[in-house]
Amino acid sequence: MITIFICRKIARGGSYIPPDNTDLTGQTIIVTGAASGIGRVSAVEFAKLGAKVIVGIRGQSRAEQVAQELERDAGVIGSSKIIGYNLDLSKLSTVKDFADKILEHEQHVNILLNNAGITHPLHLLTSDGLEIVFGTNHIGHFHLTQLLVPLLIRSTARIVNVSNMAHCFVDNDINYKFSSSSYNSRLAYGQSKLAQIWHTWELQRCYGQQGIKAYSLHPGVIYTDITRRAPKLFILIYQLILLIVGKSLYQGAQTSLYCSLSNQAKPGKISC
Repeated sequence: MITIFICRKIARGGSYIPPDNTDLTGQTIIVTGAASGIGRVSAVEFAKLGAKVIVGIRGQSRAEQVAQELERDAGVIGSSKIIGYNLDLSKLSTVKDFADKILEHEQHVNILLNNAGITHPLHLLTSDGLEIVFGTNHIGHFHLTQLLVPLLIRSTARIVNVSNMAHCFVDNDINYKFSSSSYNSRLAYGQSKLAQIWHTWELQRCYGQQGIKAYSLHPGVIYTDITRRAPKLFILIYQLILLIVGKSLYQGAQTSLYCSLSNQAKPGKISC
């Protein structure tokens, strides 16, 4: 029991507390996947600190509804601090539409939090012909980030990719062209997270001297909506792990907040 208690204490970590004088008024932050989970918590915390938060969520009506809910949760109802735009990361055309809106309406973007993610037990393809997990988790975010790079450079922005320790369980030789017979949901998810980490390294290497700071992170073991489509055996094992080292959504969002706001966070590195 003592060992379990110690493991839980270490795994949960502490809460990132921004300095008392932290004021994000005038800053613009984009959060993908803010309808639930740690993305939702992160968006609320940014808004509480005064930022304008743009959330990308599948379906325009749903995006607007979630934006209103987030304003309520942040205590900024009616302030237009949180704006919702349609963003389906599995469809590159909607990714471009989302980016076009940002480029048209925003003079700067200070933080891009690439938080959204999925897993799926079945081999499915996006409308662009990509395996859906890799296409959503990595390619969608990659495309969004690259479309916004000129604006992000002008803003000397931070780019934060929410990865996962699942990357430890896959080879460095990524093979994202699964066939229906060779598909493995664990490998597909792990490869998408590894690709996000590599993307972070490349962003820092290519644009670091132009003011960009790129981070990747492991938020910890958290029960979020992403697990609802996972294989039943995976869910069972995951729930057992949660009992020992699981974090709440608020605790899981702390690493995202740390990478987004702290001067102690190290660009190009993985934070846990």
